[in-house]
Amino acid sequence: MIKAAIFDLDGLLINSEPLWESAETNVFARYNIEVTPEICQKVKGFRVDESVVHILKMFKNNDLNPDLIERQIMDEVKELILTHGKALPGSSYILHFFESRKIPIALASSSKMEIIEAALERLGLRNNFSSIHSAEFETYGKPHPSIFLSAAESLGVHPSDCVVFEDSLNGLIAARAARMKVVAVPEKEFLQDKRFSIAHYILPNLLAFKEAHLDILNKSDI
Repeated sequence: MIKAAIFDLDGLLINSEPLWESAETNVFARYNIEVTPEICQKVKGFRVDESVVHILKMFKNNDLNPDLIERQIMDEVKELILTHGKALPGSSYILHFFESRKIPIALASSSKMEIIEAALERLGLRNNFSSIHSAEFETYGKPHPSIFLSAAESLGVHPSDCVVFEDSLNGLIAARAARMKVVAVPEKEFLQDKRFSIAHYILPNLLAFKEAHLDILNKSDI
């Protein structure tokens, strides 16, 4: 029985993944490191500190300060979100869907809290969540399940009674590891990616989630 809904943020509710990619590309270029879209895809869903470390390891570069690079990426992303961030289709709809059914809602994002607050301010969604969680307060980020487990605990709901909405493969893995039901809403080019088949549903956008989906999730076991 679904008793809570947990949402990712970047790439699901707000179209910020291109902004993250732009910031990562720009900042690393200052250090003569070429970050391609393929590299950005590999770290999608990671915490920014883990993304930076992963990329530096890829290029075998131990001379740069990862904390400085992280700060520079964060500053650029925050500015881009506040000026250019746009809601993805169905973001208001899906929150209202669960609110109208008295199902509590949590946010569980890999982004740091300052980025989360900027995004929610931009979208006007700050008051829609019963609890808000950032992976910066977890020992490990996604694909580790801890952030989803923390979100469920904050709502007083057993993990198996939660449904998670995610756009990234790393987030999907984290949610499944938490023993939660998962609705994947990947980018268009990944809709047929078989790696997403571990989700209970794969939808093209949040508007596609209907009462029938919830009914089946309510009846299904993990």
